[in-house]
Amino acid sequence: MKLADYNGFCASLPAATHVVQWGGAHVWKVGGKVFAIGGHDREGQVFVTFKCSEMAMTC
Repeated sequence: MKLADYNGFCASLPAATHVVQWGGAHVWKVGGKVFAIGGHDREGQVFVTFKCSEMAMTC
């Protein structure tokens, strides 16, 4: 996955907004709440983190 793929997916979600913060992380929010963070690590590899509830993790 490339960072552009991650940003494209997040941009396709309704009401999603994008900001680059925290030293270059690509942060996606809905209603001002973070739901995903992505960027490059020190080795240049793409990292992606999505927020989910405990309920979603048990399904």
